[in-house]
Amino acid sequence: MKRKYFHVWIDYYLLNLGHSLKKIFFTTLLIFVSVGQAFSTEPITRLITSDLAPYVIKNGTQPGVFIEVMQEVGKRLNQTYVVDFYPWTRAQHIATRKEGVIIFPMTRTPERENLYQWLYPVAPVELVFVSHSNKKMDLETAKKLGRIIVQSSTPAESFLRAHGFNNLVTTPKAADRNIVLLQRERVDAWFTGKGFAQYMIAQNKVHNLHISDPVFRSDLYVAASKSMPVEQVAVVRNVLKELVQDGTVESILQKYR
Repeated sequence: MKRKYFHVWIDYYLLNLGHSLKKIFFTTLLIFVSVGQAFSTEPITRLITSDLAPYVIKNGTQPGVFIEVMQEVGKRLNQTYVVDFYPWTRAQHIATRKEGVIIFPMTRTPERENLYQWLYPVAPVELVFVSHSNKKMDLETAKKLGRIIVQSSTPAESFLRAHGFNNLVTTPKAADRNIVLLQRERVDAWFTGKGFAQYMIAQNKVHNLHISDPVFRSDLYVAASKSMPVEQVAVVRNVLKELVQDGTVESILQKYR
């Protein structure tokens, strides 16, 4: 109902009400408006992420490490979070252009440093090569391989390119399809996070793939868009710090190991 017609209806209705009924009407209207305001001001924060098990799981019996951590943050802050899944490149594009969103899991790199507000590190990440070979796999050995598949727009891709790799096959998703490509020998190795590789190998019940020693170690962060108010960032950062220090994050991590 348009605003002007609503007021006309109110005026007409009040003219036909008795004094006592008018009191009841205004009391009811006040309660209705107050409830509406309460719902409209409920804090809702948009979480942007991508399907990257075990850190984030779009379809599964468990939601993933970072979803569980942010659920705990929401409980402690009495906040409502809405989770949106996108391909990783698209997720980063949204987080750098939309206001007031949180994105994870993020590796903190010099190229990304000024694009986000960095809240807190939640989980360690180790980059490894997954292949059929059980021989020692280091950077120099991997450079001699035919094709290495790696997720695009990630620090894993940037790391290999910075070290002179020109035998890369990029993919927009970090999915179990990479294991299939390895098994069919369509690629010679897969470069990814150790935790993700272990999880996907276990989920697919694969026994003939080997994980190299880590060639790079870092942390995975929860980050926020630059436009998010610094006060809100500080509050979420403090709760994340509490969750790490009181052992909640470690308990969640143990569920996915």
